[in-house]
Amino acid sequence: MRIGVTNQKGGAGKTTTTLNVAGALNQHGHDVLVIDLDPQGHATEGLGFEDRYDDPDRDSLFDVLPDIDRMDDLERLVVEHQEVDVVPSHERMINAEDELANVMKREERLDMLLNESDADQRWDYILVDCPPNLGVLTDNAIVATGNALIPAQAKSTSIRAIELLFKQLRSIESAFGEVDEIALVANEVGVDGEAEEMMAWFKDVFEDKESCEVFEIRKRVALQRAWNAGVSIFEHDESCDMEEVYLDVAEHLEGYADD
Repeated sequence: MRIGVTNQKGGAGKTTTTLNVAGALNQHGHDVLVIDLDPQGHATEGLGFEDRYDDPDRDSLFDVLPDIDRMDDLERLVVEHQEVDVVPSHERMINAEDELANVMKREERLDMLLNESDADQRWDYILVDCPPNLGVLTDNAIVATGNALIPAQAKSTSIRAIELLFKQLRSIESAFGEVDEIALVANEVGVDGEAEEMMAWFKDVFEDKESCEVFEIRKRVALQRAWNAGVSIFEHDESCDMEEVYLDVAEHLEGYADD
């Protein structure tokens, strides 16, 4: 199953969601690939591969996606983490959208790469951590996966971002085929009135969609400490009650994949 973790609003918790959902799927015995499509490389950093981000001698998606002759080169980009496999980002990815601007099938390059590399036979779940914008890289993630897992903060500023994201998903759907919103993960949820109102809004909007659920992640210091240690919360050396929520997300994805 392929999943794009996307929300163009910065600070929504995309990477935290990606890494901990990937960790939860690993806990359930699945082989997982995390693709860091964000030029800022937050997932790369959060999994402890900072040295790969600025290595001038390392190939990355920047080199592969624009080159039609390298659509079977995915395995060359993969590095092993103790929990998951990873395609790290690279500082050159900052220019990736410019490189893709004039190539044929520019929105389909990641899909082509995954298909030509038989990625679905190699991994049970492929999670793509998207950039915080609605550009060509995000389009690639959604076209390649057909599934959107949407992280968001429980704040009123999330409403406009989600409405814009829905418009983009429908636009992609009309051109490339069905796109499903499979879950919303509300991050750093507080105990204030705004958070309560937003959780109600999330449930009203998302649970009306078929097979879509809303999950609530409370703010926990342990999540940041796990990030600093380069692992998911499941491999971190302190317990956290949010582990159960991420396991629930993983179980939901398993049910979705089986449908």
